Amino acid sequence: MTRIEELERVLAAEVELGEALLQLLMNKQRSIVGLQSDELSMVLAQEEQLLRPFQNLEAERVRLTAELVGATDRSRGGAGMPLSVVELMDHIPATDSLRISTMATRLRTVVERILQMNGQNRVLLQRSLRFVQDTLRLVTDDHTRALVDHRA
Repeated sequence: MTRIEELERVLAAEVELGEALLQLLMNKQRSIVGLQSDELSMVLAQEEQLLRPFQNLEAERVRLTAELVGATDRSRGGAGMPLSVVELMDHIPATDSLRISTMATRLRTVVERILQMNGQNRVLLQRSLRFVQDTLRLVTDDHTRALVDHRA
């Protein structure tokens, strides 16, 4: 298998994992809105299991891209910034660049949807926290009364 084929395989695997992660984020959102804490815990565990392989694939993609470009300069593609798809396209044949750019576009679309869903979930969690804090403040008369009577 050539490096370009390996890169295409890695990108396809990243897209697949990204789509699975996106589905989990939608499930997470439903469990947040539906106040289903058991479901949320399960989704969080599944999300964690997907993130590790996703990170490993990303590291492999960065390595393969650097190898394809022949980047020996550590300021690009090594310890520094990863190479962009545009930079890679200048170093591979046109037939391969079309396949790679198509996969990269699919990956970028999935990542953008993941970021959007994460933002929505963050807002929902912040609102839930504020609701709980406001409710506790009401029940405890602005924290002047104990929530639990310890005399009993």
